[in-house]
Amino acid sequence: MAIREKTEGETAVLAPAKQTKTGCPDSAEPGLIFRLQNVSKVYRTGFGDFMALKNVSLEIRAGEFLGVIGKSGAGKTTLLNMISGVSEITSGEVWFYPQGEENGAPILLNELQEDELAAWRGRNMGVVYQSFELLPQLDLVTNIMLPQDFAGLYRPEISRARAMELLEMVELVEHAHKLPAHISGGQKQRVAIARALVNDPAVIIADEPTGSLDTVTAETIFRIFEKLVDRGVTIVMVTHDNELAPRFSRVARIADGELVTAGAAPETAAVEAAGETAAAVAPETIPVNGKTAVFYRGSGQAAPLHSRRQPAIVLKDVHKVYVNAAGEFPALKGIDLQLDYGQFVSIVGKSGSGKSTLLNMLTGIDHPTAGEVIIGGQNIYQMSESQRARWRGHNMGIVFQFFQLLPTLTLLENVMLPMDYNNVYPFAERPERAAELLKMVGLEAHLHDLPTAVSNGQQQSAAIARSLATDPPIIVADEPTGNLDSRSAENIIQVFQHLADRGKTILIVTHDPSLTSRTDQTVIISDGEIIDETIANALPWLEHPLMLHATRHAEKKTYAPGEIIVQQGRPLVNFYMVADGVVEVTAGSDHYPETTLATLGPGQFFGEVELVGEETAVATVRAAGEKPVTLRLLPKELFYYLLNQSPPAARELKRVAEIRRQENLARTKGVN
Repeated sequence: MAIREKTEGETAVLAPAKQTKTGCPDSAEPGLIFRLQNVSKVYRTGFGDFMALKNVSLEIRAGEFLGVIGKSGAGKTTLLNMISGVSEITSGEVWFYPQGEENGAPILLNELQEDELAAWRGRNMGVVYQSFELLPQLDLVTNIMLPQDFAGLYRPEISRARAMELLEMVELVEHAHKLPAHISGGQKQRVAIARALVNDPAVIIADEPTGSLDTVTAETIFRIFEKLVDRGVTIVMVTHDNELAPRFSRVARIADGELVTAGAAPETAAVEAAGETAAAVAPETIPVNGKTAVFYRGSGQAAPLHSRRQPAIVLKDVHKVYVNAAGEFPALKGIDLQLDYGQFVSIVGKSGSGKSTLLNMLTGIDHPTAGEVIIGGQNIYQMSESQRARWRGHNMGIVFQFFQLLPTLTLLENVMLPMDYNNVYPFAERPERAAELLKMVGLEAHLHDLPTAVSNGQQQSAAIARSLATDPPIIVADEPTGNLDSRSAENIIQVFQHLADRGKTILIVTHDPSLTSRTDQTVIISDGEIIDETIANALPWLEHPLMLHATRHAEKKTYAPGEIIVQQGRPLVNFYMVADGVVEVTAGSDHYPETTLATLGPGQFFGEVELVGEETAVATVRAAGEKPVTLRLLPKELFYYLLNQSPPAARELKRVAEIRRQENLARTKGVN
């Protein structure tokens, strides 16, 4: 196989090619590997004829990475079938141009017999499906060797060595002798890629190969493809994902069986600014992100894989005011919040603090009075009610405290319900997909049980499986462990942690402080406002109303690297908390040189030694490192007010101040 550099993309829609005397298109351009001329495909059904492709003309060049993008039913898979000779062409021609050492006369695929096509595919093409298609009773090495066996190229030692070489390429050599059931979905897809490469084909056809994978695993698959393209392999990949467009050498967009556009892959910004026709892209404007390895993606809906160039959730100055007979009640007061994909976040606050209202804003159930709610890059309150309902079905999984399972349906049927309502999978596939989700939460033995036949913990596990039925990027859980014993609650938390590791954004509302230590971030809400995270981390002994009081009055200040924040010997007027960056605490005198006493990072504080002891600064504090340092400053009057209002905080800060004073004395004595 010839190794060549990636070809720059050119426009792929062609006028009919010139014919030579032998009927072969006369290609004046080097590097051509496929040429489709006016290809149409009509399926005959009991309801009449259905035209899946309509006069498609397309060139594919050796060594390029061509992305075929379009919604379900657009004709993408039919186009792949034409290229690979799997399905008979109704009209038109598909020419293949051998490359490298096999460079020879072009081959008209639609004139080959079935056995000739099979032999041609075995020599020239590898196919990667979304559903892996591994034989369950064979280990990975043997699965990879199968194409060589069918092509008549099987030689035990050489074939095995080739399989091991490919497993090493896809980073699975340590799993070589495992059965497919013993590896993850992402690993199975990598095995399928290795198998597609075993005969060193010039072309790889990939039909939604990342559709059922989490973002991290999908990125691994994509990098493997990019390396293959760099080696000269031609890859044609079908996807629903508009966000992947910039990653391809070229993009062919197909709608209703016709090639809408084909040419160089645009930059993301250009795609967004292009203003493509509503008919072609409207169904694909709703992002469904954060794929999970054991999950599938619905073939009936657009479901892009998130690029993570933008946050999962952004709230900007969100207010919510309820109006009733008693007057106006502000439930949310200027909420600003940003959360990223793959975060496990706990939301805590007392009853009436605004937690449920916040959830209603995030899930699109209630309208904010003012402000913006942007999820996956979309302002969800610019949608109509019906659009937002559809968006919610694909982008939000909701887990309730009281399960909300339908008692007359089995667990399997309960999990299938969102698939039915959102129409995200072919009907025949839904039971298998629901069973996969129930297996993930440990309920494979209870698929056909009614909710009343299983425990509360198992019902909640089923509710989590149901929330994942449409593979949404964000899961919102309202007190999901509130009615469970400690063991069942632990199982639920482990499932959530696993989902976050797989790229899901998990928001869990809880009153249980022990759960907050298990999450990546804790959002504390009090009286409709979010408490500053730095203040909450530095002063956890304060009651929430006092934290909120500190949040409202704290000053935010940034210091350049090396800048002095506190000067030894001078009066101290603030209590300092580190929000971002690192500070260095040093002390010196006529009796000893300047000595580093401590280095403090985010969530830590300084100034309590002086303020508690009512003395001048005992040390110099400066911004350390190469980046600016951001602090939250509490004026000393506010600091004293908080201590007077909170005896637990006063006791703890006095204890810390005394410990630090003694440590500082010990360090300075050591250098005398």
